[in-house]
Amino acid sequence: METKIPNVVVTRDGGYECWDTTVSARDIAKAFQHGLLQVDADHQRGKNTVSGEYMVKREKIERWARELQEDKAIFGQLTWNFRPESSDVEFVAEPGNSLVGSLIIRDGSAYLPDSVHRHYAIKRAVESVAAGSSFDPSRRFSLRVWKVPEAFENDIFYAMNMEHDKADATRSKWLAQKNPGQKIAREVVRRSPHLGESNVETVTNTLSVKNARLAAFNTFASGFEEAWADIPEENTEKAINWFLSFWDKMVEVMPQLGKLSLTERQKCRKESLVGAAIAIQGYIRLARQLYDGNHNLDLLKHLAEPTVINGESYEFFAWNNPVFQNAGVIVPSINKKGDTTLSARNSHQSRRGMAEVLAAKVGLPSSETTASQIKVTIQAA
Repeated sequence: METKIPNVVVTRDGGYECWDTTVSARDIAKAFQHGLLQVDADHQRGKNTVSGEYMVKREKIERWARELQEDKAIFGQLTWNFRPESSDVEFVAEPGNSLVGSLIIRDGSAYLPDSVHRHYAIKRAVESVAAGSSFDPSRRFSLRVWKVPEAFENDIFYAMNMEHDKADATRSKWLAQKNPGQKIAREVVRRSPHLGESNVETVTNTLSVKNARLAAFNTFASGFEEAWADIPEENTEKAINWFLSFWDKMVEVMPQLGKLSLTERQKCRKESLVGAAIAIQGYIRLARQLYDGNHNLDLLKHLAEPTVINGESYEFFAWNNPVFQNAGVIVPSINKKGDTTLSARNSHQSRRGMAEVLAAKVGLPSSETTASQIKVTIQAA
């Protein structure tokens, strides 16, 4: 069956002539239904080598579909390609204007060398109307239509997914929050007199040696995403206010978590884990345990106390405190000079290990798994 795409404008990209237009959500859903749109895994994200399923991020599709229903989605341009090897597509110009006209599709399907997740989200949003959502199926989306060989789809995929200079997660999450954890993190940083943009980096994910700030915002955001994302929306304000009190107490106990001069910050980083990203994420996890258990914040005073291990006393957050190595939080590594040094290990297991060490230090119960990993006795000096 012949299909016509009207109101297309001739443009050029990648050395090929292509066409720009708009298409409605309803038409995209119909195109999937009637086979006009196809996904070729070999020219996309591939298939899972174990399950054989096409590699898609279902959480992303669901989130974008929800944002479409709420009229909050920012989608950009969609991409189709009619392969000349397997389709019959012709551009017909309007009389007197060679750059504007219609695409006539007599045979073949359009493949999606980019924007697959966005297409699936649009399809899902259209389907949600039958369940009572308020999404408008007549909403139109910007579309670029190509007519290039199958092999060139790889170049389109690469250009659209790899060539962009992606902003750091710190900047993106600071500007726009996409889940409850990120929202709580931003409000905590924004409202705390000890944090704010003067003490939390909101542009990049890393801190230079000349940056006196405590940490990057992504450190806080990631911690809250892991430990606080399930807070019901109606309890968000309560959680924020509680955490602000928690951080006040933390700074009272450990002033290094507040604002320092550059000299003080550099000294702190060299001598102690107290301001390390892995420690901050541990504090955020510890805070959730205290919050859920309605524990007294006075327990935090134990974090400033030394630790005695086999009769030897250590400053608790000192790099050489064996408890952190035993928990897998810090590991030995070889520097450029060939010397063995200690560095923090940032992984799901080490973040959990840090939280367990902190919980044990303040007197909260720790898991059997972590207890078996920490093969030393933690005692207050």
